[in-house]
Amino acid sequence: MNNNDLPHDPPSPPESAQSLPRIHSIEPVASTRWLALKTITYTDQEGKERKWDIATRTTKQSCDTADAVIIIPLLRHRNIDGSAADENIDTLLVEQFRPPLGRNTIEFPAGLIDKDETPSEAALRELREETGYVGENCKLLPQVSRQLNMSPGLTDESVHCVVVEVDLNNPYNHGTPKPNLDDGEYVTVKRVGLDKGLQAVLDEEEGMPIQGVYMFAMGLKLGMSLVEGGNDKV
Repeated sequence: MNNNDLPHDPPSPPESAQSLPRIHSIEPVASTRWLALKTITYTDQEGKERKWDIATRTTKQSCDTADAVIIIPLLRHRNIDGSAADENIDTLLVEQFRPPLGRNTIEFPAGLIDKDETPSEAALRELREETGYVGENCKLLPQVSRQLNMSPGLTDESVHCVVVEVDLNNPYNHGTPKPNLDDGEYVTVKRVGLDKGLQAVLDEEEGMPIQGVYMFAMGLKLGMSLVEGGNDKV
């Protein structure tokens, strides 16, 4: 067999068709202490060069790690063996003034992930700082989502959603726990029933619900309707 009889590799596609869309450069435009504005130069699917302005956190560690955690607290009484003592489950919302909107918002507790901190550790820390409630770690590990984007047309910010169990039998969670807020942080904590109270607060309060918590409530309502066999109620 000579060289002409050997199978040949398929021809390589032209450079313009490889790995499109493709980012070429990210140039800084301006920055403050917490935020930076950058311009991305990239080639789209048709081979056209384009530019896109984005906002990014100056605290961002890398594109492969999330900036923050969003916490979904599940509050209930538990038995000594860790099983649920009853079927009633509450959750926690926080209301606070957000200057970019010029009004109050209603959100799940959330916060930035510190350097060398896992999403689970950040969620437990932020939950206690913002609400005063102590979540479980040893008995019940927090459930952590994959990395999620927030507003991809505007920012490269990403988060993890973390479900945290809060045992109401824990003495730290008796009464009205006291938050440990940062300077300039003013938060009103709302404890609501997960089934009906959550949707009522989001629909009736003056604060604007953040998208994620409202979609969570809608999904919960939809799931309950489907389980009950009431498709006509959705």
